[in-house]
Amino acid sequence: MTSNNNCVDCNANVGGGSCFFLSSKLNCDACKKSICAKCASDQALIPYTPNAEPVPLQKSSIKCYCKSCYQSVSTLDYSRTYDVIEPAADDEADNENTNSTTLLWVHGGGGSRRMFYPHAKYLSKQGYRSILIDLPGHGTLVDTKLTLDECVDTVQNIIQKECTSSQKIVYIGGSLGAYTGFYVLGKLNTQFSSAVLIDCGQNVGPDCSLKARFGIWFLRKLSTNMSNKALMGAMMGEVNKSKADYHLVETTFGAGYFFQQGGAQCDCMHTVSPADIIPSLDFPILFFNGSEDYRDSEDKWLSLCKELSSLVVYERGDHFFLS
Repeated sequence: MTSNNNCVDCNANVGGGSCFFLSSKLNCDACKKSICAKCASDQALIPYTPNAEPVPLQKSSIKCYCKSCYQSVSTLDYSRTYDVIEPAADDEADNENTNSTTLLWVHGGGGSRRMFYPHAKYLSKQGYRSILIDLPGHGTLVDTKLTLDECVDTVQNIIQKECTSSQKIVYIGGSLGAYTGFYVLGKLNTQFSSAVLIDCGQNVGPDCSLKARFGIWFLRKLSTNMSNKALMGAMMGEVNKSKADYHLVETTFGAGYFFQQGGAQCDCMHTVSPADIIPSLDFPILFFNGSEDYRDSEDKWLSLCKELSSLVVYERGDHFFLS
């Protein structure tokens, strides 16, 4: 039985002695049980209330929880590891996309399947079926080791369960989901009819530039030395960039951050060589990038693609323009 001086999640001793400054004891913002500083910082999010009036977000909006309360408060449904959004009922009778095309959405690093939830809901009204997945090391799969082959297995298992051979499957990946997507698409080439890859215009693979290598090194340092709570606080500046940013609480801050395997995220991106994979793909790719993002290889990626592939660059968009 866990005592009041032990973390309810990891059972670490959290002090409780006479010296306040030597204690690492914190309390869950929901149930008030004792948690250690590490668990509190990893299990942090901004509570989301559906249909509530958007309010300015501050670092004080971030709350810390024990594991049980964290999973209960999160916008993620922890009873499953992926979501299926069927076409809206009003469109089923006459929309040619219904049941013929499935969009497989794969989120960016540190995020979860909630990242593309508003996009999938909108497209369901156009008759598209969507599957939103958690990558290994993220969301409900946070304790699963993140590797490129584990990403392939995750996608393959979901396709086998949820898709039929008659359905067209479109892979849609953003940032980490795009870079790992190159690898996944290369391994599962015959299972997809096309792909949409977002925020992957920079080569961060084995033969990347010195500038990109520094970026990977810096990202690794940030993700391995800062907690999810600290990284969430550092991202607060992103919420004032557009009218659509109220979605960030529902899709990102309300689901939680998942950088516990930040080093593995960097390893995956730095291992993939898109130039070696793209020529083997038998379908067109649509690339989306922001004009203010790093994009040293977007033209090269496009030149290696099959016919009908294209590139769209959003003016003044940064790396987070579609989040």
